[in-house]
Amino acid sequence: MAEFQSTTDFQVKDVIISPADGSKGYGIKNLVADITYVENIKYPFVMAMMEVVDSAGLITKLPIQGGELVKIIIKTNIEPSGFEYNFRVWKIANRYVKNKDQAYTLGLISEESLNNESLRIIKSIDGPPDKIIDGLLKKELKTKKEYYSEPCVYSIKLIAARRRVFDIIATLLPKSVPGSGQIKPSTAAKLPNTPTQGEEQKVSGSAGFFFWENRRGYNFFSVDTLCSDKPTGRYDGKPWGPYVEKLANQSDGADDRFTIASTLFTSEIDLLTSMRMGRYSTRMCFFNHSTGQYDEYVYNVKEAFDDMKHLGTQAEPSLIKLSKDKTLADYPTRMMSMLLDHETWYNEITPASPYPKDGSTSPSLYAERHLEYAAQSITRYETLSNQTATIVVPGNSKICAGDKIDIKLINKLPDADLKTEPYDPENSGIYLVIEVSHSYDRTSGTNGKFTTTLRLARDTHGDKNKVSKHGTK
Repeated sequence: MAEFQSTTDFQVKDVIISPADGSKGYGIKNLVADITYVENIKYPFVMAMMEVVDSAGLITKLPIQGGELVKIIIKTNIEPSGFEYNFRVWKIANRYVKNKDQAYTLGLISEESLNNESLRIIKSIDGPPDKIIDGLLKKELKTKKEYYSEPCVYSIKLIAARRRVFDIIATLLPKSVPGSGQIKPSTAAKLPNTPTQGEEQKVSGSAGFFFWENRRGYNFFSVDTLCSDKPTGRYDGKPWGPYVEKLANQSDGADDRFTIASTLFTSEIDLLTSMRMGRYSTRMCFFNHSTGQYDEYVYNVKEAFDDMKHLGTQAEPSLIKLSKDKTLADYPTRMMSMLLDHETWYNEITPASPYPKDGSTSPSLYAERHLEYAAQSITRYETLSNQTATIVVPGNSKICAGDKIDIKLINKLPDADLKTEPYDPENSGIYLVIEVSHSYDRTSGTNGKFTTTLRLARDTHGDKNKVSKHGTK
């Protein structure tokens, strides 16, 4: 840290841009004014924007026409030995020209993302989603980057139909079920049965994965695992921080690298959207045209809440009371209709079973398991956005999308009450990093200004160190 005087100092050690064929490049460190690097757990690629003040005529001398290799080496307080970003140029924007000076923005993206656009898959694919993705990345995209994943419990078979690799992966995400998210055996055993009059068949479970790229490589993990303390890839699962919000001019001797500069809560409740999406309860209607069987099942988050992993300590947020003895989760607010066909990928003489768990001797390996993921994945994605926030902290180049962070926010109470409870027990706590944006601004100060902006989300309120009272009144 001695090399830098401020927590936001950094140094661009080198920036090299080379033609797409990999021939000799140009060092353009002195032409770069600003670099913004972005990761997001909803994006299968990393990207960056680089502001270039081009006094050397690089854009026509190289020339820059897309696909060029860009290597960026940076040193920071957190990583004083330096680290490297590698990109391809995909865009030139905002070019400003005056006399002999010009400035423009280079859009940078991972090489695999460009390769993905020109690659179409035409074969049939089968296996657990985690294995399918592994094959697509290594055999089709031919990436050398690390791939970290979580096992899925069911196999899927599909026809690629000339789709791109990332498009195929996107279709697998809501259909993927982690081992911890399977419907309970006692419930599964009753699936083929028709309920008695006045009763409803219910189903529980959890589903839904994210696939994204960050500095560590490619990642494929369930929402439940991201909300737990399990390791994901090279990330050990322990939250960063705590990052602490301080009052103006406050100094307590703590490490200034772990302070919060600003906080914005972008969303905390949207009942109308949540109800229409089926976040609390969904009725699923299935018609199997191979057997003529019609079934209805009700999935509500109240039944599955205790089986999910949560970032906060809040009791079930679905228990919003609509009357004395009824809650929001008791009324299905979304209807989903689906056709099932368990015979498509089954080639035996005997009929296949649409429910492999019912003890049949002819289970269909690739049966359509909408019952176990259709409503479950929607609910799990929706609950994750129960509370979203954006914070700005001194630059930390090690934080990646998919990590967790512990934040401590000052309690918005009179000064007398702050002595007993200085931090907000409901809004402080552990959040999932949905997006990380590292901004390297070379135009500020002697050693530039390096800040990290984090988009955070979690499914429940409350700090892990204290039971939440949110929604108990």
